[in-house]
Amino acid sequence: MTETKSYGTVLIKAKQILDYLMDQPAGQTLKEISDGLQSTKSTTLKVLATMCELNLLWRSENDKRYFLGSELIGYGQKALSEFDIKNIAVPYLQELRDETGETVHLGIHAGDFVVFLEKLESPRSVNLKSKVGGKLNLFSSAMGKAFLATMPDEQVTAYLERVALTALTTHTITDPSELQKQINQVRERHYSIDDRENEEEVFCVGAVLEKHNRVFGAFSVSTPDYRLDAKRKKAITAAVLKTKEMIERHL
Repeated sequence: MTETKSYGTVLIKAKQILDYLMDQPAGQTLKEISDGLQSTKSTTLKVLATMCELNLLWRSENDKRYFLGSELIGYGQKALSEFDIKNIAVPYLQELRDETGETVHLGIHAGDFVVFLEKLESPRSVNLKSKVGGKLNLFSSAMGKAFLATMPDEQVTAYLERVALTALTTHTITDPSELQKQINQVRERHYSIDDRENEEEVFCVGAVLEKHNRVFGAFSVSTPDYRLDAKRKKAITAAVLKTKEMIERHL
């Protein structure tokens, strides 16, 4: 996506303050906020005072800590009611499709499955089984493993005890300990793979879309394995991580 030049230094500073407070477990003092943003106390105080006047923040008189304000609740509820991950993600996913020349999927986590929200066909697409509204297993798909990697360990354990890891191809992982190993790898490298596990001869690289500890969806690039070599696999993975970063920044 084309970057536009931001306008309004104070607005940018206010957004930085909101982002900083969002990521903290509790309210923060003026010094903590200015140190966290590497900004002067005088500048930070002016912005904080204005934000408090607008009820975007409030300050505790007991310990002089700043908290997110009640005015944000209405904005948040309105934003959630109108939010559609497709509206934000699809333009970036179209660029990913064009860059890689491969089919790109967008999905959400629903129960023990991934549900397809969007499918952006490659101009040289092979006949993939996927369709909008269709489902994938979490354990055998790149998007599914990306979702599993965001879950607490006890939730993953419950999933592995509840779901039979049935082989869909000769490459499907059916050993729970091996799947757990892959989930741990996804947490470390921030992308997942489906190496012909869901469909024979189809390789996928996926990533989850997450911000402020909330998971919005996941996406993946699917390619026939005969078009892959080490260099191309590396390029597709890099493109997936770049797209993940851009979408999450927009979120």
